Amino acid sequence: DPRPSFLDEYLAVTGNGGGALDDYWDTFYRYPRSMGGAIWDFVSTGITEKIRTLKDGSSNNIQVNAMGRAKLVPGMTGNGIDLNGHDQWVEVYRDDALELSGNNLTLTLMVFPRALNSSAGTLITKGNYQFGIRQIRNDSLEFYLTTRSRQKVQIALPGNWVNNWHFVAAKYDGDFMYIEVDNRVSDKKAVSGNITNTPFPVNIGRNAEIHGQETVVYICDAIIDQVGIFPEVIASGSLRSPSPKLKKNASLWLDFEDMKVDGEFFSYGIGARTYGSIWPDRRPQPEMWQIKKSGQPVTAKLLSAGNGEVEISNRYLFTDLNRLRSYWILTENGKNIQTGELNLNISPQTSATMKVPFRKPEILRDAEYGLILSFCQKGTTIWAEDGYEIAWEQFELPWFSPAPVAEEKEQNAIEVNEENDRLIITGKDFRYMFDKRSGELSSLQVSGKELLKAGGRFNVWRAPLANEVDEWNYRRSNTKHFGEFFGRFAASEWYSAGIHSLKTLQEEFDYKVIGNSGVEINIKNVVLTASGRGAFLNRYKYNISGSGIITIGHSVIPDGDMPAWLPRTGMQWILDRSLGNAEWYGRGPQENYPDRKSGYKVGVYSSTVDGMYEPYLMPQDYGLRTENRWVRMTDSNGLGLEFSGNKLFNFSAQPYSTENLTKAVYTYQLQPSDGITFNFDYATSGVGCTALSVFPEYQVMPQRFDFKVTIKPLR
Repeated sequence: DPRPSFLDEYLAVTGNGGGALDDYWDTFYRYPRSMGGAIWDFVSTGITEKIRTLKDGSSNNIQVNAMGRAKLVPGMTGNGIDLNGHDQWVEVYRDDALELSGNNLTLTLMVFPRALNSSAGTLITKGNYQFGIRQIRNDSLEFYLTTRSRQKVQIALPGNWVNNWHFVAAKYDGDFMYIEVDNRVSDKKAVSGNITNTPFPVNIGRNAEIHGQETVVYICDAIIDQVGIFPEVIASGSLRSPSPKLKKNASLWLDFEDMKVDGEFFSYGIGARTYGSIWPDRRPQPEMWQIKKSGQPVTAKLLSAGNGEVEISNRYLFTDLNRLRSYWILTENGKNIQTGELNLNISPQTSATMKVPFRKPEILRDAEYGLILSFCQKGTTIWAEDGYEIAWEQFELPWFSPAPVAEEKEQNAIEVNEENDRLIITGKDFRYMFDKRSGELSSLQVSGKELLKAGGRFNVWRAPLANEVDEWNYRRSNTKHFGEFFGRFAASEWYSAGIHSLKTLQEEFDYKVIGNSGVEINIKNVVLTASGRGAFLNRYKYNISGSGIITIGHSVIPDGDMPAWLPRTGMQWILDRSLGNAEWYGRGPQENYPDRKSGYKVGVYSSTVDGMYEPYLMPQDYGLRTENRWVRMTDSNGLGLEFSGNKLFNFSAQPYSTENLTKAVYTYQLQPSDGITFNFDYATSGVGCTALSVFPEYQVMPQRFDFKVTIKPLR
């Protein structure tokens, strides 16, 4: 069959995505009939909307926003929020005050339902399981919650339900659950146990777990007022006439009296899949560099490093490579040391072998050497400036001279002291402190400045990517756990296995002083999963020299019930906010991940923590840089820390906490923390694709890792 084969949607760049492009393009080139396919999508789905903020009357001051065209209208008392059944609801941030897991609960609201509310009738929800109130057709109101299993109780709707104001309250006291409408109370259902917390936000007028892009119902057609959520049982009389004190004591209280505009954001509506290779404002997303590289029209192979022989292939259909300006660059530790131009005359769809005329340099000890071939636009066109790079290849050269064994130098003396539960190591121009109870490095002062907020915690979690909270790839994302309370997407595997909430049990902390210029600290702990069925056994050996250099030998062994795969494995540090400058020797300068990395050259790059932010419409993990030799995090004066490893590592540095990135569903919910979240990964899972998730070869398996991390103070 000679007909060409074209794949429709073979790859979806949804949020932080575009993984495994090289795998697809290797297949396209392997089979002549394959002519490629379509990537979903080119332009992001984001639409500019106003950030419209509502006030939480509780003492928690939780961020609350009106979504869609929801508007304030006269309510039961003062104003209420008008939701017309379409893409309109109230979005509430997943604040800790609403992550309720006790055995008492009160939900309350005043509601003016209209006819279309019978379609879905969503009033107050925290997902489809944790708790909620909803209308069932024209028949009843339902109050549901989940302890060991999902429980529900219903009450018949009053005859004057539509187009009238009604008081609704739902309560759980640890023994019974019931719901009230006006002056009627449902039967009380015997229920016990603590409420199961699930990874979904509270919404008013929408169920965030089930009302996404496939929604075909009117989600809520009503005016709503006086919404309250309490972690205790509140008398109905108090709810009907709430005092200022009652409102302050609530987990959440919404009067809907005022709405203010706090800027703009890119909205993806009720749950549109956040496709896009360029941002809504038409700037390229990081994935574009990989899309460009995987399908580039010129490729090359290194045939002989000694002779400088390469094979260059012209994949153009009609263009000779003499139409491009071609260069070669010799690098040493990521820096250019030689360069020259190649004169190519290679016809379309052919290959040629040629010699690159570099001179082999004197090989420095412990240095890396590489060769880059760059094929650039010759002359200005309507789509590119003169010199624009069309294609490139990078080769690692096998020239390496190991560093000699370092001679023992006289080290500065250090002083080791114990103060209560702290171990303090003091040397010339540095002071480090360990918390003996937690086993963590709790303070790292260099030249009198504190550089650390929290130190060296074992970490396997990342804020789930858009692909990992999408139901499309659930069945293909390598899952072995199913907790029906945690949704039906790739990240459900991690929530069900309990790696989103780890608990550390300290086993051992001891130390010994080595001479007068060193100390060795040995730490053992067990990190338990939230399910209680799995654990990670951690063994750390810290060596601190008189110069202040810290070497950490870390071994981690998974034990018991583990998820099918892990988001990452490594250590997370919270650095002082002033260390906002990053320089690294690895892939860059754009964000890259293990299954999306060949489009980013290995080199020495610099940026800032804020500059590495990627504004994905749905907040998620971002900003990784792979295959690093070292990374330096410094302040404006160059003071800071250099991290390196005995093997290549990945890192990211973010101004937001991982918890904030995990819980936020819109960019306006991101709030800079008081430190920099610095992830030092021994291994990181890829980003994958919406349809097929992350290919197995790019997934981090639960297995033993042994890694050596070196931290050097920079003065």
